[in-house]
Amino acid sequence: MANFLEDIKRPFRRGNTLVQLMLINAVVFLSLILAGFILSFVPGGSVIERAINNNIILVAPLRELVMQPWTLLTYGFTHYSFWHLLFNMMTLFWFGTLVQEFIGSRKLLSIYILGAVLSGIIYVGIYNLLLLAPQVNNINSTILGASAAVCAVMFAAVTLLPEYEFYFFGLFLIKIKYIAWFFLLLSFIVPSSGISHLGGALAGYSYIYLLRKGVNLGSPIEAVADWWSDFWRPKPKMKIPQRRYSESTVSNKGMSSSGLDPNYFPDQDEVDAILDKIGKSGYESLTKEEKHKLYRASQKKD
Repeated sequence: MANFLEDIKRPFRRGNTLVQLMLINAVVFLSLILAGFILSFVPGGSVIERAINNNIILVAPLRELVMQPWTLLTYGFTHYSFWHLLFNMMTLFWFGTLVQEFIGSRKLLSIYILGAVLSGIIYVGIYNLLLLAPQVNNINSTILGASAAVCAVMFAAVTLLPEYEFYFFGLFLIKIKYIAWFFLLLSFIVPSSGISHLGGALAGYSYIYLLRKGVNLGSPIEAVADWWSDFWRPKPKMKIPQRRYSESTVSNKGMSSSGLDPNYFPDQDEVDAILDKIGKSGYESLTKEEKHKLYRASQKKD
């Protein structure tokens, strides 16, 4: 069990966004199935299950959306069925690999999230405009699935490498731009899906187009991702070096000019702060007083 958990944590520590996104989608899918199974044995469980789903699925009517705006993101990690999940994850793997290799993991994350959010906003806008003409409004009031986010990744890859070819299912070579456009047009068989996928495609294309112009739409997302990654990266525990620093290392001049009491020894917090500084900027970045404190710490007897 411990090894399994370590396998799950490893891509988060190493910053492999593609694997992270696939794992999150799989975990959300399995968690919802498990929750539904457990709640089926609980009195009133169906009400609880419905409440959970209502707080994940994107609801297009504005009155309901303003009460749960987070669904503009959460709907992009949920799926109707196993086959829905499998198709999206296969497509994400194929096209996400290209995006990640050419512009990096952080950009892939931005494209995925922007694809979900911007597509959701476009869908909500179109739905509420069509309410003005009820006779032609035949799109669903709710949507869920990673398809829009995956479509954003797909069209980002196409914008980056329009002439790139896949060996399609081991049968023949085909340019990825033809695959992307085929699936986008095919999705309009179901208008709701077509509108959602079109929003994702526009998000993916716009991201790469503006990135080439020097505008990174994903900067806020990357900043949040950098902050969050600190929870997954184990920080090295720095200890006082076992060797004793010589007088020449610290320098006699530094000792005499430090103004420290000859009987003074720094506490552990001071030493940790100095060692952190060495880890980030090297020993030479220390001030004379910090070098002297480190020297004193190395001389301290337990």
